[in-house]
Amino acid sequence: MEDEDLLEQEDAPEENIPFANRMALADSTGDISSMFEDRLASIGADVVTDYETDLAGQKEWREQAERALKAASQVRGEQKDTPWQNAANIKYPLLTIASLQFNARAYPAIVKGDEAVSVKVVGKDKGKPQLDPMGHPIVQQDPQTGAPVPVWAIEPGAKKKRALRVKEYMNTHIFYRMEGWEDDMDALLAILPTVGCMFRKVTFKRGVACVRLVSSLKLIAPMWATCCETSPRLTEIIDTQARYQIEQKMVAGEYRYVAFSDVDNDAQKPRVLLEQHRFMDLDGDGLAEPYVVTVDRETSEVLRLEANFSREEAMEDPTAPIRKQSVYYVKYDFFPNPNGEFYGYGFGHLMDQIGEVVNTLINQMLDAGTAAIAGGGFVASGIRLQGKGAGKLSWRPGEYKTVDVPGGALREGIVERTFPNVSPITFQLLDMMLAAAKDITSVKDVTTGDASNNGQVGTTLALIEQSLMQFTAVYKRVFRSLKREFCLIFEGISKWGGDKAREDYARLMDDMEADFDRDFNTDDFDIRPVSDPTSVTKQQKMARAQFLMGFIGQGLNDQEIIRRALEAADVDDIDDLFPQGPAQPNPMEEAQVSKVEAEAADKSETAKGKSLDNLIKAIGAGMDMGVMNGSDERGLPDMEGQPGDAMGFAGA
Repeated sequence: MEDEDLLEQEDAPEENIPFANRMALADSTGDISSMFEDRLASIGADVVTDYETDLAGQKEWREQAERALKAASQVRGEQKDTPWQNAANIKYPLLTIASLQFNARAYPAIVKGDEAVSVKVVGKDKGKPQLDPMGHPIVQQDPQTGAPVPVWAIEPGAKKKRALRVKEYMNTHIFYRMEGWEDDMDALLAILPTVGCMFRKVTFKRGVACVRLVSSLKLIAPMWATCCETSPRLTEIIDTQARYQIEQKMVAGEYRYVAFSDVDNDAQKPRVLLEQHRFMDLDGDGLAEPYVVTVDRETSEVLRLEANFSREEAMEDPTAPIRKQSVYYVKYDFFPNPNGEFYGYGFGHLMDQIGEVVNTLINQMLDAGTAAIAGGGFVASGIRLQGKGAGKLSWRPGEYKTVDVPGGALREGIVERTFPNVSPITFQLLDMMLAAAKDITSVKDVTTGDASNNGQVGTTLALIEQSLMQFTAVYKRVFRSLKREFCLIFEGISKWGGDKAREDYARLMDDMEADFDRDFNTDDFDIRPVSDPTSVTKQQKMARAQFLMGFIGQGLNDQEIIRRALEAADVDDIDDLFPQGPAQPNPMEEAQVSKVEAEAADKSETAKGKSLDNLIKAIGAGMDMGVMNGSDERGLPDMEGQPGDAMGFAGA
């Protein structure tokens, strides 16, 4: 795009220039910083100023999160010199245990093999009959039964078939087309309980979704913001690019050329870049649009400026600001911030003080034990101790020392210090703190496998359900964010997949009914994780499956009940276990059926001739009277049928 395409609209009426600018920006690709050379200095300064303001507002939350990460990672603390040099300074692994427990439960519940996404059909799936020019349903005789059946424009069960195709493709796309999705999800579920908030960045490149984990310490937002979609800005700290890598991108045209001085930093040392998603008015219509600005933190130089909206979003309402963006961040919260602020709380925030108390008590107990073992005391000035370091004697097992003093004088001249035992109150306080920590983290014996297994199955399951209530609530929050992420991937495949996604979809499905544009219709689907947020343990799933098995033979879909039970047991290749064709009838039953059919042959021949006429007459009567049961506003009968219903209407 040439600069004058945006800035010089001489042929357009003056009142249309802002809209033309907006459309030109929407159609732009890559870096457009050259179009706004005179404004880049102020844009860069604004980016850095807003970033520093948001970073300062995050200070308290950030400090707690950083302490939590160190504690969970079991990073060795600094040397402690009280009450003596190199005193005990251990960190009890409260956060480590809690994070491991959460990851161990959540990860297999979310990611089941190579399946993470399910597709839910929205609306009815009864099919739609074809209509004649007068709006009447078209019917025909079934060649086998002679019964009147609708001519379907959309067959019953068509949506379900589409849903199964989309489900299979999305799971394949996530696990085999995208790089690192599962690894990042594993890392997210390990870090999230500690810091309380994490992000996933969703973009599309060359027809394939790109989802990348972003730490909450690297994505800075105003603390008063409510969500990523409505936040006025989001600043991602990029500190993984050295100067030579940035200069390579300048040569490739990805970044605007900026000359760095030799004193700025080492060419091999990463520079701090700020990628800020913000709103600015660059088209001149008085309404701010979304952009992505990449700025060098040290120099405030703009390296890249790109529009973050599409033509469709720009044309939606030319008189309203653009709110939809092309680059998204999905926010994962562990626990909502009690102050209503942007970043959620994790175990590191909830147990900050408890952790300090536990560490203090344990270190005091260790120091007391060390002092008691080491000994020490007072030596009279008249006693001469021989050897190096007089006054600091140490013994090996079985060793005797010689002193130049009678035994009685030795006993009187050396006084041992007394070290009181650790107070029982200390142990009680430690137990109380650890119990409170377990209550907060929901780490119970019954869920970790350490409890006795003497209770009844129902009782044990009830205990598991009760102990996991808090965990289930957290898991539902993760579930909501996952749903958002999958929706973005689904919409991105539909919008940005292009010919590459179409070819990949057709090749993978190998189905004549597979149509990319029709199947990836966002109006018909609700995308959600395949996992059930209320069934996070295998015991819960098996208990629900056992409950369903009690309804076998009670008029429900027995095959579906068995399928769900097998899925709960994680049985592979379930479809292979079911018969692949109609069951062979018993010879005696077949003979009896033939006899009945022979007796009814004459009656059926007469019925075949009359059934179609009767149906047509009924439709005509309904149009005149408009009072048929289940009729629409025209008096037409409901021709929607259930999947597998040959007649297409109730009672057929």
